[in-house]
Amino acid sequence: MWLYRTGESENPIILYDYQRTRSSTCPKEFLKGFTGVLQTDGYQGYNSVENVKHIYCLAHIRRKYYDIVSKLEGEALLNSRAVIGFNFCEHLYKIEKELKEKYKDSDDFYKKRYEIRLEKSAPIIEEFIKYVDIEIKNALPRSPLGQALEYSRKLLPEFRIFLTDGSLEIDNNGAERAIKPFVLGRKNWLLCNTAKGAKASAIIYSIAETAKANDLNVEKYLTYLMDVLCNLEKKDKATLLKYMPWSKELPKELKL
Repeated sequence: MWLYRTGESENPIILYDYQRTRSSTCPKEFLKGFTGVLQTDGYQGYNSVENVKHIYCLAHIRRKYYDIVSKLEGEALLNSRAVIGFNFCEHLYKIEKELKEKYKDSDDFYKKRYEIRLEKSAPIIEEFIKYVDIEIKNALPRSPLGQALEYSRKLLPEFRIFLTDGSLEIDNNGAERAIKPFVLGRKNWLLCNTAKGAKASAIIYSIAETAKANDLNVEKYLTYLMDVLCNLEKKDKATLLKYMPWSKELPKELKL
């Protein structure tokens, strides 16, 4: 199950897309015609998508170092070279947290975030890259630290794209959170094994999760949607878009 989610916009959209494989042709075909920024983890299959700026996710970079330092204690933790990489990630996240706490409700939030990121985050990222370039020369390639450094070396240069626009996020945790409802539910249909069922699930989850993301009462919205669609004479794309979960034309009583 592939998942696509808009950034932290006013009207978020969450789409599930069932495909038989994890082939790179899946996102390439789904995002055909899309131009913009694509934020993902380090899976190389996403690199086949054309005409996009590819930005990577700090949470996945951080996880590589966290998996090392979380198992260490005392002197071993103090002497670990992985702690340095982990701390770079923590500093960047601290800046993001402070920005949201201070400017989230301001009209020029993205502008402020862009300016402060250039001032505070950009130097940290450059130091992070230098640390990786130095440490990777002495780390064993197959060791946990060696793998964390190699992962960082590949992703950090493109990760810097998030500095170019204040509306971009530091990670793709929004997508990570959006896939969890499907993961939690899959045990309930473990023995259901048809492609038609998977595609139907993708449609239902896309509608329900997008409705939740737009602060709609899902039960009321689905009832309203089915009632409208059953009585709708004209079902062209422009008409149907008026009833999508992100539409501003929906009745206010559907809101939570």
